[in-house]
Amino acid sequence: MKSDNHIKVNALLNGIKEPVLLIDPQAQIILKANKPARMVFGNDETEKLAGQSLQTLYDGTIFSFTESIIINGARNGRKIKLDFRLSTLKINDQEVVLAIGREIEKQQTLKEKLNLLKQEKAVQEMKANFISMTSHEFRTPLTAISSSVDLLETKLKMDELMNAFYQHNITKISTELFNLTNMLDEILTLSKIVSDNYAVIKSEVNAEEVVNYLREQYFSERKDGRTLQVKSTGTPRDIYVDKNQLSKILTNLISNAFKFSTKGDPSIKLNYQEKKLVVKVCDTGIGIPAKDLPNLFSSFYRASNADNIEGTGLGLVIVKTFVECNNGTISVDSEKDKGTTFTLGFKYRH
Repeated sequence: MKSDNHIKVNALLNGIKEPVLLIDPQAQIILKANKPARMVFGNDETEKLAGQSLQTLYDGTIFSFTESIIINGARNGRKIKLDFRLSTLKINDQEVVLAIGREIEKQQTLKEKLNLLKQEKAVQEMKANFISMTSHEFRTPLTAISSSVDLLETKLKMDELMNAFYQHNITKISTELFNLTNMLDEILTLSKIVSDNYAVIKSEVNAEEVVNYLREQYFSERKDGRTLQVKSTGTPRDIYVDKNQLSKILTNLISNAFKFSTKGDPSIKLNYQEKKLVVKVCDTGIGIPAKDLPNLFSSFYRASNADNIEGTGLGLVIVKTFVECNNGTISVDSEKDKGTTFTLGFKYRH
C-alpha cells in the first residue's frame, strides 16, 4: 500500500502542467518526474526518468545554484531550453529539490514583445510631441493673421470703404482661418489622446448653458441664415462631466450637423430623464450610408459620400473618446439622404 506522502507527492507533480523534477540533491539523482518532464526529456511518454543521474540531462551541479538551472530538452522534434526554478522540500525527513521548468524561448518572446511595445510607445510619444509642437507653431501665425483681418475689416468700415467685394473676401479668409484653427485643435487633441496625455477634470455642469454659449459663439450669424434650434424637456439638472471636453463633443457634433446639411436648421434636444441627461444632435442632411456606420469612429475615416466636404476625419474619434472618458454613451442613427441623429447620455452626479 502506498504511503500518504507518496500519494501527496504524485498529486503535486501531476497537478503541475509544466515539466517537474524531484531531485535528490546529495546523489544528484532524479527521484520522480511528471508526464510533461518525461515528454521533453525523452520524447517518449512511457520513458521513466526516475533513478537517472542528473548528469544525463544537465552538465553541472545544482549545489552551485540557489535559484535555477538550465536544461536542454526537445518538443515535437524541436530542441528547446528549459529554465528550472529550484526550491527545497522535506519528504519523510529527507530534503529534496523540487524543480519546475519553463521554456526560455517563451520568456524571450515575451521580452521581445515588451521591448517592441516600448519602442512603439516611444515612437508614438515622439510623433505626439512633434504634432503638438507643430500645432503650437502654426497657431501663432494664424492668430496674427486673424487679428490683422479683424483690424482690416474694422478700418475699412470706419473709413466707409467696405463694399461687397471686400466683405466677401474678408469673410472667406475668416472662415478658412476658423476651419484651419479647428483642424489644428483636432490634431493637437488627438495627439494628446494617442499619448494618453490628457486629464479628465469633472465637475457639475449646466449643459444648457454650454449649448447656448456655443450657439452664440460659433453658430450664429451664419451666411446661409440657418441657426441652431435648441429644445429642452424635463427638469434641468447638472451633469457630472469635464466641461471643456463636453464643449469639444458638442462643438464637433453641431459643426457636423451644419456641414453635412444645407437645408433646414440643425437641432439639439436636451431631455432630462430620471437618471441621466439624453442629448440628441440632429440634422436633415446627406446622412451616412449603412456600410460606413461601423467605421464611423475610426481615425481619419470619412463616409463614402463626404469626399467633397471638408474635414479631417478626426472629430468623431475625439467625440467618442471624450464621451467614454466621462462615463457617457453615444450612438448614431442615420440614413443616406435623410439626415443623422447622434444620441448622447450623461449621468448626474447624484
